[in-house]
Amino acid sequence: MERELEYKPEYKLKKAFERGAKFLKPALAAVCLVSLSFLCTYKVESDEIAVVLRFGRLTGETPAERIKRPGLHFAFPHVIDEVVKIPVGKVKQVTVATHYANGSAIDIDINRNGYLITGDSNILLAEAAVKYRIGDPLAYALYHEDAERVIDGTVSGVLQKHVSRLGVDELLTTGKVRLAEDVRRGAQALLDAVKSGVALTNVELTALAPPEEVMSDFNAVIAAAAQKETSIQQADGYRVNTLPAAQSKARQLAENAKSRQNEAIAAARTDTAAFNGLYARYAQNPDVVNEGVFRSRLGALLPKMRVVVRGDETAPRLLLP
Repeated sequence: MERELEYKPEYKLKKAFERGAKFLKPALAAVCLVSLSFLCTYKVESDEIAVVLRFGRLTGETPAERIKRPGLHFAFPHVIDEVVKIPVGKVKQVTVATHYANGSAIDIDINRNGYLITGDSNILLAEAAVKYRIGDPLAYALYHEDAERVIDGTVSGVLQKHVSRLGVDELLTTGKVRLAEDVRRGAQALLDAVKSGVALTNVELTALAPPEEVMSDFNAVIAAAAQKETSIQQADGYRVNTLPAAQSKARQLAENAKSRQNEAIAAARTDTAAFNGLYARYAQNPDVVNEGVFRSRLGALLPKMRVVVRGDETAPRLLLP
């Protein structure tokens, strides 16, 4: 009877199905296992780390167990585990435009834009480019879902705080670089206080200017300040070039005067010695000295008058010109 059933198509189909079922179950199990492995495996790139939240709680007991380094890792499906990847190797940038209104202070949308009030009650518009990286990945992943929104609000508030302490002229001329660094330090202190996990690397004020309605007046002030600095630099250059020459000339004049002083003193001493010697002879024989002095003075004077003396001392002759 069984041999007769082997020739019936229904019987052959049943046997084939039974044989296929023996191989289908392991195959389906293998496919399910592979699919599950594929779904539960995730990759952390070289510039990232990751943490796993299981039912909202951080997995791992130690920091080394909590932080997943670059490579392949296993996690349960999303309903159980949530994988949070953190780009710790990247420097990211956010634009803070809370106090920027496209150059105008009139008809601005106060829901999106604002302006800054300086310490001397002037209006400024400002925009900043803030670069940051992830300094504390665990705090970044656990405490703040939108780090850039936190950075925007923090930098905006610190910017207003510092601008309100300075005058507009200083802000537009010499104080811009210092203001950016003060804002970075102040914002970083607040971000650390709220455990944001963010480290600000740079704050650049890409726009810091008055509204366009008063731009021409501020440009005039800036031009005057620039001219002032130029004049100061020119004066410093003139001083640097002129002062050494004047000091050298003063030293030369002092040396010449000292030399003439020494010469005059030496000549005076010589004349004094000659007078003292002549006076000693005069005290002994006044007539001889008087006659000698007279002859000496006359002998020096006559050539200047172009008078020629001929003859001897007993019978001199004067030849007038």
